[in-house]
Amino acid sequence: MFKLDKQKPNAVERQKKWLILPTIFLIIILLLVGADIAYQKSYDQRIFPGVKIGYLDVGSQTKAEVLTQLKNIEKNIQDKGSQFIYDGKTLTVHPIVVAINDPDLAKTVLTFDWSKTVDQAYSIGRNQSWWQNIFNQLNGLLKTRVVNVNYQLDENNLIDNLKTTFDQYEQPAKNAGLVINGKNYLITEEQTGFGFNYQKTIDKFKAQINQLNFDPITLDLITTVPTVKKQDTAMALNNLPKILAIDSIKLTNGDLFWKLNQPQFVPWLEFQKDHGQVSIGLNKEKVLEFLKPISETIDIQATDAKFKLTNNKVTEFQASQDGKKLDLENSYLRINQAIVLGTNDDVELVVESTPAKVTTENVNDLGIKDLVGSGSSNFAGSPKNRRVNIVVGAAAVNGTLIAPDEEFSLLKTLGEIDGEHGYLQELVIKGDRTIPEYGGGLCQIGTTAFRAALYSGLPITARQNHSYRVSYYEPPVGMDATIYDPAPDFKFVNDTGHYLLFITHIDGDILTFDLYGTKDNRQVEISDPIVYNITKPGEPRYIETDQLAPGEKKIVEHAHNGADAKFDYKVTYPDGEVKEKEFTSHYVAWKETWLVGIDPNAVPPIEPTSTTTNEIVN
Repeated sequence: MFKLDKQKPNAVERQKKWLILPTIFLIIILLLVGADIAYQKSYDQRIFPGVKIGYLDVGSQTKAEVLTQLKNIEKNIQDKGSQFIYDGKTLTVHPIVVAINDPDLAKTVLTFDWSKTVDQAYSIGRNQSWWQNIFNQLNGLLKTRVVNVNYQLDENNLIDNLKTTFDQYEQPAKNAGLVINGKNYLITEEQTGFGFNYQKTIDKFKAQINQLNFDPITLDLITTVPTVKKQDTAMALNNLPKILAIDSIKLTNGDLFWKLNQPQFVPWLEFQKDHGQVSIGLNKEKVLEFLKPISETIDIQATDAKFKLTNNKVTEFQASQDGKKLDLENSYLRINQAIVLGTNDDVELVVESTPAKVTTENVNDLGIKDLVGSGSSNFAGSPKNRRVNIVVGAAAVNGTLIAPDEEFSLLKTLGEIDGEHGYLQELVIKGDRTIPEYGGGLCQIGTTAFRAALYSGLPITARQNHSYRVSYYEPPVGMDATIYDPAPDFKFVNDTGHYLLFITHIDGDILTFDLYGTKDNRQVEISDPIVYNITKPGEPRYIETDQLAPGEKKIVEHAHNGADAKFDYKVTYPDGEVKEKEFTSHYVAWKETWLVGIDPNAVPPIEPTSTTTNEIVN
């Protein structure tokens, strides 16, 4: 028998065999790359499949197509508002809180950034590494990815609206009370209360926004339990004789002193709970009320040196002054601690020092010698209160010095905006009531400051346009800035290397802000505004209120077309550096708005028995 040996492959054949696998792998890679290139090319200007914004399937659509749909959704929200309901009472909140007589007080509750939202949807499958992009593109064919809506919600303003309408249904919980009559005392029973979980309502609303679902939201009325119950007060009462032995508490600040006598503070005694321990202390609101006139004696507002110009030379008209302010919170804690310990020792009030940033002594070193830039606006047709507020606001800014590299804040410069500082009130609509608020006319200050900073070539760090177009600020369209305490603010940075000085003046109906300092020959270019996407406001809007007689109507705002506007801002520095920025403004279409009186007695009071079993602790 002969054995046949298997013929071994030669080296060439072995090499060919080993080349087959890499070749196949390379072909697969090339096919995948080619397929991906073809796939991406087919979606070059479109969002990849499997992407949603809320309920809206935006896959395979262009950015422009999606933007149109989202703006239609926004228009529907502007028209109909968002409804909040309890026990047959409905509050409709529109994205902009309506103001009466003065558009500066129109407050934006909800704003959308649809462009950013669409950009996020478009970036899926595009904004990561090649392999990650391929994975996200293929993954979109199998499951949906939801993009969150980019928006800003003023939660505090929305809660204010809700409380204004629904506070009639609420009753706060009451702790066990302490009533003292001479040497006798009585402990009153605690009482359960009921109120709304406003934060839960806000959370529901935010979830709906991301779903693009604006169905009515029902508020939850929940029980609230007291923090101190009668059964827990026995240990605290052991300290009562020591507290009643205090004849008076002497409050001091340097050479000044005030006495808080026993007949004054005894009615303020109450049970308090801290870290699970019940004690007897002073009611905080009563103490702060007592300290208020004391603070008016102690407080001195820090003022930087302010100057005016005479023949192009800086002359002083207000010297700098360090300030001090009574720390109400910590002063209360000290006073309350003295009561809890039953001590007769003097209580030193807590006072904070606030030194001036710019002193009178360095006036000659400020480098203020040139007009750097100027901005103006026209407030013709303003009602009386608005004109008064413009004068007061302009005076607050006049003479303000801005240090090199300092970020100027207009709200900080204006300070307290209230009647004590000369401001007058105008009415805004919150819920179904008209409520007086301060701040009308101050957007004229914001707009004028914005224009002065622009024409001075300064970097703008915070600016928000008005919710809708306002005639006071046009022309030009899109060069306005709204402010509203505590937000939004208007800010810019002094990058000139020298101090800047704000000088304000009013000539008839023209408000002008001049910025003086040291010119560095930077060149400023501001393009003419472009106005586009003009939209009509539609039918009038009617808002029910209990502030008018039933059936009475009152127009509070005329119609305005909606629009978008933009302009280019370019600053060329002496060293050749160029900084460019595009300022954009979105103005909603504003319906003619009327108030319609309703009968406030038509809303029945709610009984405690209708509360749910949920509990929260005050």
